[in-house]
Parts: sequence; structure tokens; C-alpha cells
Amino acid sequence: MRRLGVLAALAGFGLVVAACGDDDDETGGGEADQGDVAEEATGTVAFLLPENVTPRWEGPDRDSFEESMSEYAPDADVQIFNALNDAAQQQQQAEQAITQGAEVLVIAAVDMTAAAVIVEDAEAADVPVIAYDRLIEDSPLDYFVTFDGEAVGQAQGEWLMENTEDGDQLVVIHGSEDDDNARWFADGYMPVLEEAVDEGTRTIGFEDWTPGWDPSAAQESMEAALTQLDNDVQGVLSANDGMAATIITALESQGMAGDVPVTGQDATEQGLQLILNGQQGMSVFKDVTQQADVAAQISAALLAGQEPAGDLVPDTVDNGMQDVPSRLLEVDVIDDEESAMLAIDAGFYELEAICSGVSADVELCEDA
Repeated sequence: MRRLGVLAALAGFGLVVAACGDDDDETGGGEADQGDVAEEATGTVAFLLPENVTPRWEGPDRDSFEESMSEYAPDADVQIFNALNDAAQQQQQAEQAITQGAEVLVIAAVDMTAAAVIVEDAEAADVPVIAYDRLIEDSPLDYFVTFDGEAVGQAQGEWLMENTEDGDQLVVIHGSEDDDNARWFADGYMPVLEEAVDEGTRTIGFEDWTPGWDPSAAQESMEAALTQLDNDVQGVLSANDGMAATIITALESQGMAGDVPVTGQDATEQGLQLILNGQQGMSVFKDVTQQADVAAQISAALLAGQEPAGDLVPDTVDNGMQDVPSRLLEVDVIDDEESAMLAIDAGFYELEAICSGVSADVELCEDA
């Protein structure tokens, strides 16, 4: 398995990342002490989720954030909202949270541009905003917690290169075009693929974006690709696992599932099962329990009226308006039985649950 670090160069659509020095550096007066925070953190934090199509949001992200808040700020209240992929609804939810007295907003934005209005409204109400997983551009954002998106995409692209051959034709199905992360991932994998295209070792026969990360739309794209290319496809770059599953369904209808390597991301239960069954090639594992934990620690410090500790936000990301104090977390590749245990050992799934959808001859599941 490979672990990909947080200091990859983040070029592409304007993201510039820099380390802010040693994790032990002081960040100034008023920096949070965890013991004091737990005693002093009161009030309400609102966690605004983007959608419920991708299982992670109403699963590990929500659960882990609530659990971590109960540890770091046991006297605080946590409100959860889900915008169901509607940017206007997310803005209304943010306004509602502020009106009802939320003192911190944690936002996984539906739309990175539209969410700037939320940040501006929050600033006017003196409510700090933590962008969660997705950057909010051109806004007075306070903090940003995410995984290294370019490293995610690079891992997908490199894996696909390693598992296809010279002369192969690829299909690229991106995530949602209005999600900055989808474009950040693409900034990682497209240079890898384009280098091979420029060298004449691969071709990209079909490319499409997937509105709202909708798996059914990804399936339609894959079906269109197979029709357009007369099934002449030897590899698929799928941006996440939910899309990969329906892409595999499209391949299966043509008798091609398991023969065409397909990438993924998020290490969903279904994704792990498809990997173990030999139908999906890989997934990128992002331990969102770590992400939620960091966001909760920052939230708790802010609720306690303190500045988050420097080691919580050692990086910076340029969001087009300012350098935002940030935390960029590491990712792992899952592509076999051994690496699948990363998600299980992290407590995401029970082995028995994974194995319930896996072929009986998979060694990992023989004793499950």
C-alpha cells in the first residue's frame, strides 16, 4: 500500500498550499489548551452537509463529528443540516443556524462559489466558518480541513497507468464540476493521464463530468462511452466509489466487468466488496474520522473563545482572497485484501459486513 503525503504541489485551479512551519510553533496568545477547552466550550456549532447520495456524509463524517464534539466540547450543542445538493437550500440552512444562535459553522459546501455568501454573512454576524472537505473560494474563510486532493487524484492516475498497457484506451468520468474537490482530484490524475497521451502510450476516448456525483449519471456516461467507442475500453478513471459501482454495472451489461480496471475513492462498503470480488481495481481511503476529529477540535476551541492550536492547522491554502489556515490530511490506496483492512481497522466497517457481499473464495473472509 502507498501513503501519500500532504505537501504535494497544489496547482490547477488556483490552490496554493504552504506549510506554516513546525507543528510545535506557537500561533500566538490565546491558543487552545484541550483541558480548558472541554470546560469552557459552550454554545452551538452547526455542521452543514452537502448531500446524502454519497454514503460518507450521513455516515462516518456526521457520526465522527458528533462523537468528537462530545469529547472536546461535552456541553456544546451540535446541529446537523443536509442541503441535498441544493446550494440555495444550504444558504437558507446557514442563515437559519446563525439566526438560531450558532457560534461556529462547519460547512461541506454544495457549491464552492455560492458558499462565499454564507461566509460573508457569517463574518457579519461574527460567526467563524470552517470549510470541511471542500474549499470555499473568494471569501473571508477562517479555517479549512480536508485531504490532499491532488494526492488523491495522483494516486488514481498512477494506479490506472500501472494497471493498463501501452495502446490502451481510457474513459475518464469526473465528479461534479461545481465541486472544487472534483477539480482538485482532476488536477492530480489528469497530468498523469495526459503525459501518457502525449507520449502516445494511452488514449482518452471519452470524458465527462457527473452532476452532483450522481451514480446514475455516471452509469449513463459509461453506457454512452461504450456505445461511442464500440466497447473498445481498457481502463476507467472513476472519481469515486459510488460512480464506480454503476460504471461497473454498465461494464457488466457488456460482459466486461472485472476485465476493465476501474478506480474509485472513499473506500465505501460496496467499493471494498467490489475490490475484493475483483470488479473494481482500487479506491482511495480517506480516514474521515481524522478529518471530523480535527474539525471538532477547531470548533471546540472557537466555542471556548480560544485560538486553535498551531498543530491543528499547520498549512495554508489560498482561496483567492486570502491564505486560509488549513489542515491537509494524508490518504491511502486500497487495492487488495491487505490494504482493505485499513478501513476495517479504522472502525469504518465490520469484517463480517464486508464479507457478506464477497465471494466465498476470498481469503480475507474465510474465517469471517
